[in-house]
Amino acid sequence: MKINEFYKDITSFEPYKYQLKVAEILLHGKNVILTVPTGAGKTWASVLPFLYAQQTRKSDFPQKMIYSLHLRTLANSIYSDVSKVLKENNTFEGATSIHTGEYKNDEHFENDIIFSTIDQTLSNFLCFPLSLSKRQANINAGALVGSYLVFDEFHLLDPKLSMATTIGMLKTLKNLSRFC
Repeated sequence: MKINEFYKDITSFEPYKYQLKVAEILLHGKNVILTVPTGAGKTWASVLPFLYAQQTRKSDFPQKMIYSLHLRTLANSIYSDVSKVLKENNTFEGATSIHTGEYKNDEHFENDIIFSTIDQTLSNFLCFPLSLSKRQANINAGALVGSYLVFDEFHLLDPKLSMATTIGMLKTLKNLSRFC
Protein backbone atom coordinates (compact mmCIF):
# COMPACT_ATOMS: atom_id res chain seq x y z
CA MET A 1 0.00 0.00 0.00
CA LYS A 2 1.28 3.47 -0.88
CA ILE A 3 1.76 5.89 1.96
CA ASN A 4 -0.84 8.39 0.71
CA GLU A 5 -3.43 5.60 0.65
CA PHE A 6 -2.37 4.56 4.14
CA TYR A 7 -2.82 8.14 5.40
CA LYS A 8 -6.31 8.31 3.94
CA ASP A 9 -7.27 4.89 5.36
CA ILE A 10 -6.20 5.94 8.86
CA THR A 11 -7.39 9.56 8.96
CA SER A 12 -10.05 9.56 6.21
CA PHE A 13 -8.34 12.66 4.78
CA GLU A 14 -6.01 13.11 1.83
CA PRO A 15 -2.55 13.88 3.20
CA TYR A 16 -1.02 17.29 2.65
CA LYS A 17 2.13 17.40 0.52
CA TYR A 18 4.20 18.35 3.53
CA GLN A 19 2.93 15.28 5.43
CA LEU A 20 4.10 13.02 2.63
CA LYS A 21 7.46 14.82 2.55
CA VAL A 22 7.90 14.34 6.32
CA ALA A 23 7.16 10.63 5.90
CA GLU A 24 9.58 10.34 2.99
CA ILE A 25 12.39 11.99 4.97
CA LEU A 26 11.81 9.91 8.11
CA LEU A 27 11.38 6.64 6.23
CA HIS A 28 14.68 7.28 4.45
CA GLY A 29 16.58 7.45 7.72
CA LYS A 30 16.78 11.19 8.28
CA ASN A 31 15.48 13.35 11.10
CA VAL A 32 13.16 16.28 10.49
CA ILE A 33 12.20 19.59 12.04
CA LEU A 34 8.60 20.37 11.18
CA THR A 35 7.12 23.86 11.40
CA VAL A 36 3.48 24.32 10.41
CA PRO A 37 0.62 26.29 11.99
CA THR A 38 -1.59 24.91 14.75
CA GLY A 39 -4.27 22.61 13.38
CA ALA A 40 -2.36 21.84 10.17
CA GLY A 41 -1.87 18.13 10.91
CA LYS A 42 1.50 17.94 12.69
CA THR A 43 0.37 15.12 14.95
CA TRP A 44 -0.52 12.79 12.08
CA ALA A 45 2.47 13.98 10.05
CA SER A 46 4.69 12.65 12.83
CA VAL A 47 2.66 9.58 13.91
CA LEU A 48 1.78 8.08 10.52
CA PRO A 49 5.35 7.42 9.32
CA PHE A 50 5.82 5.26 12.43
CA LEU A 51 2.54 3.42 11.81
CA TYR A 52 3.35 2.97 8.12
CA ALA A 53 6.80 1.56 8.97
CA GLN A 54 5.17 -0.90 11.38
CA GLN A 55 2.47 -1.87 8.87
CA THR A 56 4.99 -2.45 6.05
CA ARG A 57 7.47 -4.16 8.41
CA LYS A 58 10.20 -1.62 7.62
CA SER A 59 12.98 -3.10 9.72
CA ASP A 60 15.26 -0.05 9.67
CA PHE A 61 12.67 2.21 11.29
CA PRO A 62 12.52 2.33 15.12
CA GLN A 63 10.09 -0.11 16.71
CA LYS A 64 9.07 2.30 19.49
CA MET A 65 7.72 5.86 19.35
CA ILE A 66 7.88 8.27 22.27
CA TYR A 67 5.72 11.32 21.68
CA SER A 68 6.50 14.15 24.13
CA LEU A 69 4.57 17.31 24.87
CA HIS A 70 5.13 20.12 27.34
CA LEU A 71 1.72 19.88 29.07
CA ARG A 72 -0.11 16.92 30.63
CA THR A 73 -3.40 18.07 29.15
CA LEU A 74 -1.94 18.00 25.63
CA ALA A 75 -0.32 14.61 26.20
CA ASN A 76 -3.63 13.24 27.51
CA SER A 77 -5.59 14.74 24.62
CA ILE A 78 -3.29 13.49 21.86
CA TYR A 79 -3.00 10.07 23.51
CA SER A 80 -6.80 9.87 23.58
CA ASP A 81 -7.22 11.07 19.98
CA VAL A 82 -4.56 8.79 18.48
CA SER A 83 -5.63 5.76 20.54
CA LYS A 84 -9.24 6.25 19.45
CA VAL A 85 -8.32 6.35 15.76
CA LEU A 86 -6.07 3.29 16.11
CA LYS A 87 -8.85 1.33 17.82
CA GLU A 88 -11.43 2.37 15.23
CA ASN A 89 -9.20 1.38 12.32
CA ASN A 90 -7.81 -1.73 13.97
CA THR A 91 -4.60 -1.04 12.08
CA PHE A 92 -1.98 -1.09 14.80
CA GLU A 93 -1.33 -4.30 16.71
CA GLY A 94 1.06 -2.77 19.24
CA ALA A 95 0.36 -1.28 22.64
CA THR A 96 -0.03 2.42 23.44
CA SER A 97 0.38 4.07 26.81
CA ILE A 98 0.60 7.40 28.54
CA HIS A 99 3.27 8.45 30.99
CA THR A 100 2.81 11.81 32.69
CA GLY A 101 2.97 12.93 36.29
CA GLU A 102 -0.60 11.78 36.84
CA TYR A 103 -0.56 8.62 34.70
CA LYS A 104 2.21 6.06 34.94
CA ASN A 105 0.75 3.00 33.26
CA ASP A 106 4.05 2.30 31.48
CA GLU A 107 6.75 3.15 34.02
CA HIS A 108 9.53 1.47 32.04
CA PHE A 109 8.59 2.82 28.60
CA GLU A 110 7.97 -0.69 27.31
CA ASN A 111 4.99 -0.14 25.01
CA ASP A 112 5.25 0.53 21.29
CA ILE A 113 3.77 4.04 21.39
CA ILE A 114 4.22 6.15 24.50
CA PHE A 115 2.77 9.60 25.02
CA SER A 116 4.66 11.53 27.67
CA THR A 117 5.42 14.95 28.98
CA ILE A 118 8.78 16.45 28.14
CA ASP A 119 9.82 16.53 31.79
CA GLN A 120 9.21 12.78 32.03
CA THR A 121 11.12 12.08 28.80
CA LEU A 122 14.08 14.27 29.74
CA SER A 123 14.32 13.01 33.33
CA ASN A 124 14.37 9.44 32.01
CA PHE A 125 17.09 10.28 29.48
CA LEU A 126 19.18 11.90 32.22
CA CYS A 127 18.75 8.79 34.43
CA PHE A 128 16.73 10.72 37.01
CA PRO A 129 13.28 9.29 36.29
CA LEU A 130 10.51 10.92 38.27
CA SER A 131 8.63 7.65 38.70
CA LEU A 132 11.35 5.04 39.32
CA SER A 133 13.79 4.24 42.07
CA LYS A 134 17.48 5.10 41.81
CA ARG A 135 18.27 1.41 41.21
CA GLN A 136 16.10 1.46 38.07
CA ALA A 137 17.21 4.90 36.88
CA ASN A 138 18.99 3.73 33.72
CA ILE A 139 16.22 1.47 32.37
CA ASN A 140 14.21 4.17 30.63
CA ALA A 141 17.28 5.94 29.26
CA GLY A 142 17.86 2.72 27.33
CA ALA A 143 14.30 2.83 26.01
CA LEU A 144 14.97 6.20 24.40
CA VAL A 145 18.02 4.96 22.52
CA GLY A 146 16.92 3.67 19.14
CA SER A 147 13.36 4.97 19.48
CA TYR A 148 11.49 7.37 17.23
CA LEU A 149 11.24 10.55 19.30
CA VAL A 150 8.62 13.19 18.62
CA PHE A 151 8.74 16.55 20.40
CA ASP A 152 5.56 18.51 19.80
CA GLU A 153 5.16 22.22 20.57
CA PHE A 154 8.94 22.41 20.90
CA HIS A 155 8.91 26.20 20.52
CA LEU A 156 7.10 26.53 23.86
CA LEU A 157 9.98 25.04 25.87
CA ASP A 158 12.10 27.26 28.09
CA PRO A 159 15.20 28.04 25.97
CA LYS A 160 17.61 27.86 28.92
CA LEU A 161 16.15 24.76 30.55
CA SER A 162 14.09 22.08 28.84
CA MET A 163 14.80 23.25 25.28
CA ALA A 164 18.56 23.26 25.88
CA THR A 165 18.39 19.81 27.48
CA THR A 166 16.23 18.46 24.64
CA ILE A 167 18.63 19.79 22.02
CA GLY A 168 21.54 18.22 23.91
CA MET A 169 19.69 14.90 24.04
CA LEU A 170 18.92 15.01 20.32
CA LYS A 171 22.55 15.78 19.50
CA THR A 172 23.62 12.82 21.62
CA LEU A 173 21.08 10.46 20.02
CA LYS A 174 21.26 11.78 16.43
CA ASN A 175 22.89 8.63 15.07
CA LEU A 176 21.01 6.26 17.37
CA SER A 177 17.41 7.47 17.21
CA ARG A 178 15.07 9.02 14.69
CA PHE A 179 13.26 12.21 15.64
CA CYS A 180 10.74 14.77 14.53
